[in-house]
Amino acid sequence: MIRLPTTALASLRNRLRERGARPSLALPVPAVDPLEAAIPDEYGPLAEAMYLLMAADQKITGAERDVIRGALRELDDRIRSRHVEAMLGAAADALLRDGWEVRLAAVASAIGDDPTRAEAAILLAAAVAYADGEIAPEENQVMGALMEALGVSAARTAELVASLERVDEVLQNDARVDAADVAIDAALRLRTPEDFERLAATTDRPDVTLVLRLYAVFVRGGDELLDQTTVPPRSIPTARVEALRTLAASLTPDRSARLDELRTALTALAEALARVDGAADLRTLSSGGGPLAATQEALGRLSRTAARGLERLGRTASVAEHNDQLLVAFDDRARDREGARDRLDLALTAFVARHEATIPSAVLTTVDLVLRAAAQLPLFAEAGKDVRALPEWIPASRVVGGFYVHGALGDGGSGSVFAVSRFGEHEDPAAERFALKVPLYDAVAARSVSEAEYLRVFRKEAGALLELPEHPHLSGFVTFDARARPKPLLVMELVEGVDCKVLLERRELSVSRVLSVLDGVLAGLAAMREVGLAHLDVKPSNVVLRPSGEAVLVDFGLAGRELRPGCATPPYAAPEVWGHLEDGEVPKPFPADLYAFACVAYELLVGKPLFFEEHVLALLGAHLDHDGEPPGIDALARIPATAALAKVLAGCLRKSPRVRPTADEVRGSLRALAPALSALDWPLLGYPPVA
Repeated sequence: MIRLPTTALASLRNRLRERGARPSLALPVPAVDPLEAAIPDEYGPLAEAMYLLMAADQKITGAERDVIRGALRELDDRIRSRHVEAMLGAAADALLRDGWEVRLAAVASAIGDDPTRAEAAILLAAAVAYADGEIAPEENQVMGALMEALGVSAARTAELVASLERVDEVLQNDARVDAADVAIDAALRLRTPEDFERLAATTDRPDVTLVLRLYAVFVRGGDELLDQTTVPPRSIPTARVEALRTLAASLTPDRSARLDELRTALTALAEALARVDGAADLRTLSSGGGPLAATQEALGRLSRTAARGLERLGRTASVAEHNDQLLVAFDDRARDREGARDRLDLALTAFVARHEATIPSAVLTTVDLVLRAAAQLPLFAEAGKDVRALPEWIPASRVVGGFYVHGALGDGGSGSVFAVSRFGEHEDPAAERFALKVPLYDAVAARSVSEAEYLRVFRKEAGALLELPEHPHLSGFVTFDARARPKPLLVMELVEGVDCKVLLERRELSVSRVLSVLDGVLAGLAAMREVGLAHLDVKPSNVVLRPSGEAVLVDFGLAGRELRPGCATPPYAAPEVWGHLEDGEVPKPFPADLYAFACVAYELLVGKPLFFEEHVLALLGAHLDHDGEPPGIDALARIPATAALAKVLAGCLRKSPRVRPTADEVRGSLRALAPALSALDWPLLGYPPVA
């Protein structure tokens, strides 16, 4: 005897009954209804499958009829009550005329070759069996015969009903559960697009339905692509990356914070994979802070998003611990070391396996396809070949201002930072690489200045970097070409190492290590101020740790002698960057660096941003709605062990730039606090506040 879970079936029965009682949303049927013939042909076998269960115990109840009516209307809004009654009447006449075995065979013949319709028939028949509150032995027998006739196993039936039951439990236990959490749970449990479509059809939550159907489209597209033998293998990763990007873009923003978090994580992964897929050679991929590192970081972010969603549903999933095995393997392959191919293959297999608990299989397959295709890239690309990762303004020769562009770097997915080498040395694997920066005219800058003016200021300010001193905590200046076409360019030392944003993602920090990093950043800022320069884009990703552990400020594309529109990144931008100044106050660039430094210091010590809002206007409000003690700093101030630290950071965050301390002053203060702070566990804020 089949034992069907009653919770899911009861929920489905109730929802279908409610929907069956609602008036149809379709337009009135004309006098001559062309659907009268089409609908029975299309849905008659499903109606008959449900009728056979309803008639099994010789007790045909109104509740069972309501469920059938609701189920059919759920499948197609065109179906009217008279269509349902006509199909049930035809099923009753056929059963009376032919008997059970013949009618079961007829149903199997009509829909048995369509796995989706066969499984739908089983699930809806189960709902009918439970419609009157109990499953009779006769209904169990007919259910078993129907499953056998349709070729749906008992295990598959249990899986279908269980998947429905899981979602129902989530929705019933917490009506506010987010669509993102349900989608993540389903994507990790189920595999086929039909599974997701069926699940979408059984929930009355429009947001859940939308996400599940979007994911079903993504899964089906991947399955169809992999089944086609005529598709060139190299184009499959590109198509899957584009599909992932489309999936992320289809998740409407502002529906919920959790769905926005999922959309942002998927977008970051798609963009990182696009850069890997567009790379021309292995040397580009293995560059420090390059596409591979961005992909690993983005996948970790999605993994943590999924784990948090599962926790909200009462499930636990371990996030894969970060390690550099994959990056090292790609680097060995790029250097053509002995045995590197085999080691890279093993590293890829291990990398994918580590993420199976938190990354849905269709997404993880996309990652695997892209990375394995990248592993087959040449060590060096021919000039002019495969420039998909580069903006259109870069010529086919890849030569800009005497430098050969190998590919995008770091946040250069936006097209502003590139790994380059001198043109005459671009085929030499031992040749020095540099970071080439071009001005990126983005939406923030466009709010207040034209592109022509933005480029003019870039030329003026970048020229000032000629005075940038050689300093262990500043990336070295190489050259600046204001006349380069089509855009001016700035070339700096390419610092090999890991940036602090990645360290935050990996959770590989300690208080003493952070204090050492902050000391280096302040030393670099102080050296810049001595020659009248400000960095104006201090943020975790612009602080890179060399293999020796030395912190280095990088990316001087916004550096200069004055504040200007578009300088700084919004979560770290001081009030004066947004245009907020007291009467008669002349903006100076140096205090803005100290404000950004305090934001970075808090983030590195506490493990989360000081200011985090989804929209720029909300960030602006957060920056203006305090005078040195936003909520995060206030929380530090209420803990005895960190109160002195909070006071130092609060001074850097004062609204008026005139009262903020200098880099040297802050450096001295933090050095004095370092012995006591280094004894604390990372991240901070894990200590009880003052009562």
